[in-house]
Amino acid sequence: MRDRRGMLMLSAAGVLWGTLGPAVRALQDDGLATLSITFWRLVLATTVLFLLVGRPGLRALRTEASRPWRLVLVGVLFAVFQTTFFVGVKEAGVAVGTLVTLGIAPVAAAVVESVRERALPAARTVVTIGSAVLGLGLVCAASGADAAAAPRPLLGIAASLVSGLSYAASTMVSGPLTRRLGAVVITAASTAVALLVVTPFALAGGVAIPVGPRTLVGIAWLGVVTTVFTYVLFYAGLRTVRGSVAMILTLLEPATAVVIAVVAFGEPVTVAGTIGTLLLIGAVALLYLTPQGARIEAGTPPPG
Repeated sequence: MRDRRGMLMLSAAGVLWGTLGPAVRALQDDGLATLSITFWRLVLATTVLFLLVGRPGLRALRTEASRPWRLVLVGVLFAVFQTTFFVGVKEAGVAVGTLVTLGIAPVAAAVVESVRERALPAARTVVTIGSAVLGLGLVCAASGADAAAAPRPLLGIAASLVSGLSYAASTMVSGPLTRRLGAVVITAASTAVALLVVTPFALAGGVAIPVGPRTLVGIAWLGVVTTVFTYVLFYAGLRTVRGSVAMILTLLEPATAVVIAVVAFGEPVTVAGTIGTLLLIGAVALLYLTPQGARIEAGTPPPG
């Protein structure tokens, strides 16, 4: 039952992350720079998280400070993943950037898990990842209009590869931390480190934003919902679910984004997008039907 609960948390995280793109797009349409959005998102998230952590969490962080490398690495990888993803989307287009980033992550995690366990991936794992990546490819193909806006595609693809591998590495490295520190504490620490990484670049480009209801609601949504709440769900789910499975479950993000794009932005429904979304949902459903293959077994080394 614990692993199924973890899968539900990760699925919810994927759905909520699906609102990230539309929210950022709305703020960018209002003239906000990407780094400025990222900066204020992290400022708000870090503030809220450290209010939630409380004294027990701060004591746990002080204890962890004697061996801080894993926490620092997770935070740095978080910042790298976010930043290079935006670069990939800008330079290679939304479709290609999303496909490369989210497609490489579960594959890389499955390879790492197989090497660590000295065994080939189970047939079920290969089928599930294949279905998920194919679905992701179709969903991205459905937004092919954006793919033409690719001024430097090779740079964009390289950035997207770095983003996807950083996402996979962050997931694998943070697994043991979630069982030692708890979801809220690790989210607070990783966002704080990410804020330290992003701040110099954001300040160099300027962080001023227009103060208005639309901007404030957008930043609040990004900081509180898609960062605080969603990453707490993500890290809580990682306590009992394998890293490769976690990344398949969070592929509900692009499926959700497609639905929002159709409903909120009036984008057309395409055959490729519909089939891709169904394949993504089917891959997630397959994991729910066979949860024993998703959980972290007792006695096996944790991810990372």
